Amino acid sequence: MENIAASDKTKTFRQGQIIFREGQESAEAYIVKQGMVTLYRVVNNKRVVIASVGPGQTFGELGALGFGKRATNAEAGDYTELLVLDEKLLRTMLLKSPRPVQLIAHYLMERVHQMSGQVTDKPAADPFQAVCRILALSQQAADQVKGEDAELDYADVSRTIRDIILISQVEIDAVIEKLSRLKIIVVREVKGAYYRKDPLGNKIKSSEFVKQRFLRVPDVETFLAVAKNVRQDMERGEQSGTCDLEFVDLEHFAAEVDSSPEVIHKKIAYGELPARYIFLHKPSAMALVGEMGPDFFKQAKRPRLKVEDLQRADDLVFVDNATLQEVFSQLGFRKVAVLAAMTVDETRRKILANLSKNIATIVRDEIKTIGEPDPDEAAGVEDELLSRIKAIKGLTA
Repeated sequence: MENIAASDKTKTFRQGQIIFREGQESAEAYIVKQGMVTLYRVVNNKRVVIASVGPGQTFGELGALGFGKRATNAEAGDYTELLVLDEKLLRTMLLKSPRPVQLIAHYLMERVHQMSGQVTDKPAADPFQAVCRILALSQQAADQVKGEDAELDYADVSRTIRDIILISQVEIDAVIEKLSRLKIIVVREVKGAYYRKDPLGNKIKSSEFVKQRFLRVPDVETFLAVAKNVRQDMERGEQSGTCDLEFVDLEHFAAEVDSSPEVIHKKIAYGELPARYIFLHKPSAMALVGEMGPDFFKQAKRPRLKVEDLQRADDLVFVDNATLQEVFSQLGFRKVAVLAAMTVDETRRKILANLSKNIATIVRDEIKTIGEPDPDEAAGVEDELLSRIKAIKGLTA
């Protein structure tokens, strides 16, 4: 410990910062001086926690002593200060230990290295069979309520599966697709279509999209037995680590933050969620391109929003220009400037476009003066704006 203190080599990391990643070259180990470090692996899109390391504990020593590249990821769970141990210092410490201690330490490190490579990502022994059981139970319940051959809503049953077992929507889709190919379940799609006009003015179909999916288990009595016979080999066995999804689908994320997919969609559209947080499953996305056609992705169709459903200032993009001009004349330039300062770029452009040139110039100057709007003032202006719009539309007195 005197050698470590004399080296006086430390590193600090903020909460959530990655200290090292699995597969990186390793030349040093660490002792936690302050904070907490989580060691984990990512296996099949799931975070498998190996250990949590606190003050006084060491980690990263396997790589530093020649056991290959980093076997795990290390992430600071809090503001963390680490003492750095290089390979020379570690070997010196071991050489000063009694020979039996050296042998035991080497044996233990070999065992830890082997065990870290055996980590699996499955919280249940067989997710394939778990999905099949839930499908069977859901079909039995639907048959009792609706009668034989009742259909299950694909989205509802997927949500039920995610609530019961730790599995992503991509994995659920893969299981159901396999069962469908084997014809032991039936999947029905309700499709809609987008239309455009050709040069002669004729209305032609440009692309199709899936509006809703339904599925049905025709023979519940034999379904589980058949599913058991056709399932692919999956890794099984208990594991002591904990699991968490490294990537989640949008609906799962919305549930985690007590929101709804519709709100998350809006936040993406408004630019409130940076693009670096949004990922697509490439095979599924490219399959969608083949299904919808490339033209489908070149233009976004804004959904209609009823006036009574307006909830925030950024919903102004759904309001007609004539109504906005009347409301802005009632609010005055100061409140209009507060609105423009608190909204996203798309909404701000629409606000300025519905002002006269002179007023727009005044509002732009006022926005610079306001900077970040006072939250209480912004909330009051937003409430007044929505009330005035609804009054003009005859929804309130």
